[in-house]
Amino acid sequence: MERIDIQAIERQARAMRSAEIQRLQGLFAERASLYAVLMGHSLLNGLVAVGELIRPLLTWNPQDKRKHSSAC
Repeated sequence: MERIDIQAIERQARAMRSAEIQRLQGLFAERASLYAVLMGHSLLNGLVAVGELIRPLLTWNPQDKRKHSSAC
């Protein structure tokens, strides 16, 4: 009967566990970076939309109206 090398089995199990943890960390990092990019794009699109909404409020100039009405 062959002798079971418990230490070798434990080393192999630790190596497999370490490889799996590294794989999961890489997967998590990849997905987190994708979510960060998507959130950044969404935030940028939201800021552009808000900017377009408030642009008329910030560009209004009452002097332009008087200048145009006196020219007529």
